[in-house]
Amino acid sequence: MSDSPEDKAGYILERCADCDECRSMMTDVCPFFRELYRLFDEKQEKSPESKDLRRMVDLCNFCALCPCPEIRNGILDAKSSFIERDKMSPALKIIQNVEKWAGKMAGAPMLANLVLQGKVTSNLVKKAAGMHPDRDIPRIPRLDLDAWTRKQGITAASSGDSPGVALFAGCSARFFFPETGMAAAGVLQKNKVNVYYPEQNCCGMPVMLEGDRKLTLKMMEHNLENLTKILDAGHEIVCSCPTCGYMFRELLREKAYYSREYQEAAGADDAYILIPKDNRAPPMDQREHKGLLRMIYGSIFKDDGLFSVFPAMQRIRLAESVSDMGEYLLRLYKNGGLSADLAPVHKKAAYFPPCHLRKQGIGSPYMEILRLIPGLEIQEIKGSNLCCGMAGIMGFKQDFHHYSLEMGRPLMHKIQDMQPDILLCDCLSCRLQFRHSLSVSLAHPLEVLHESYRQFEDSPALNQ
Repeated sequence: MSDSPEDKAGYILERCADCDECRSMMTDVCPFFRELYRLFDEKQEKSPESKDLRRMVDLCNFCALCPCPEIRNGILDAKSSFIERDKMSPALKIIQNVEKWAGKMAGAPMLANLVLQGKVTSNLVKKAAGMHPDRDIPRIPRLDLDAWTRKQGITAASSGDSPGVALFAGCSARFFFPETGMAAAGVLQKNKVNVYYPEQNCCGMPVMLEGDRKLTLKMMEHNLENLTKILDAGHEIVCSCPTCGYMFRELLREKAYYSREYQEAAGADDAYILIPKDNRAPPMDQREHKGLLRMIYGSIFKDDGLFSVFPAMQRIRLAESVSDMGEYLLRLYKNGGLSADLAPVHKKAAYFPPCHLRKQGIGSPYMEILRLIPGLEIQEIKGSNLCCGMAGIMGFKQDFHHYSLEMGRPLMHKIQDMQPDILLCDCLSCRLQFRHSLSVSLAHPLEVLHESYRQFEDSPALNQ
């Protein structure tokens, strides 16, 4: 296969259409597959042009609902190749780096909101940045999460015998919804967990989605270095953002088990490639592996993905050590370490487990935790192909706005039919889409849990 972006995209086109599995599975919800099969069907009469193939791969928002990791990786490779050859527009180069521009806005929130929320100035900003005019730009809070944690004195692990828990909050919580990070810290402190907030860096998902391979690797290199130091110091890492968790737990280690380093450590011989049966693997000497014949699969199963430039065992170690915040709290609960000092919350709530949480294969841990709150009537929104369609900054883009709303429409209809008092979701990108499409109260599950703890402490009757 040629290294040209067109050939890479064309390979995806042929490979997917030849399988045809996703024609019935994904075309109702995914604009990428709809475009792919349109191009394939038309290909009988004329070959797709470069702009058509570029448009096709640009429609993938990496929700990861489709069943083929290899195809998703191929899409990213083609998208990155287009960017490296044709360059990225200056406007997109700015807005893809959420951490950079939002961080600058956080330094002067009043001025930022004056510009971003004013009718005339907001429209000018959107036009210059290639955003759709109907999209609301989130407000910049008076105090971002980085500043709040400094005020609280929790930016470094406290000394003592008990290991700390490092909270990785994600850019949306850092710069737009600090109340979520505050709630995460508060819930952990309520449960006597030595929590701290280390130096944060974007996980890299927004820039990866846009095909900026160089910046993605730079961000991941920084994260690998910082988070490995945290593990070396004996601390745990929890992510309150499911997209960050998905990046570290799934994408970072993807294909790493095929590496020479892992195969040697696992005791593989020349005949078989060894893969852990359970991704959340126990220590190396206690692992069970499934074997793949090297003669047949050796040319396919190899460590050649985006993050293969980093040491395979370091990637695996970090991926296997990071926990989702809901998963961590559920583990506390099952071990008898979760406080039951919860005040009633008399509301009808719907909970949507976001795509990047579902792909981690840990179920819906917040559902079990939220059921502990007295008076809270909680129902999970189920559906394997349901997605809000926001895809971070992609949902803001002029050309993706329509697809974003269309992709999320089945989910929005389902929520409207449920008529909840409050909609809960641990993905803050989803929150932006829900805010745009629905008129319902929104919260992260941690915010509800934290408020229940606070009300219990503030109520003399409940403390008796």
